Amino acid sequence: MNERVTIIDADGGKSTVLPGGSCVRELISGPAAGAEHLCLGFSVWKPGTATEQMVHEVEEAAYIVSGRGALAVGGERIAYRAGQGVLIPAGVPHGVVNDSDEDLTMVYVFAHPEYPPTRSATDEEKGA
Repeated sequence: MNERVTIIDADGGKSTVLPGGSCVRELISGPAAGAEHLCLGFSVWKPGTATEQMVHEVEEAAYIVSGRGALAVGGERIAYRAGQGVLIPAGVPHGVVNDSDEDLTMVYVFAHPEYPPTRSATDEEKGA
């Protein structure tokens, strides 16, 4: 028996437009969307994007839908491409890098009912 099913179109949810035309969209996030234990969204990273390294309090999983890029993890770069899944443990500093000539699109999930508590990585964590 279905108590409540929530369906949200890709243009729904909370959208954040980032510098350079990249965007992050939280589709299922928080009690308003019926989320009790997870947050689901997708992001589109434009060519040339390199985000600041951040640290989430919970683990994050992502699926690369299209394109290719890398995660900056401390002083290291870890390449990924369409068709791959990525698991980022809680507390690991990371930033998205799109050094290709096409959009990088990913779906992400957090083990938290909303976008989780997040902070900027320290210089030491960034390997600087």
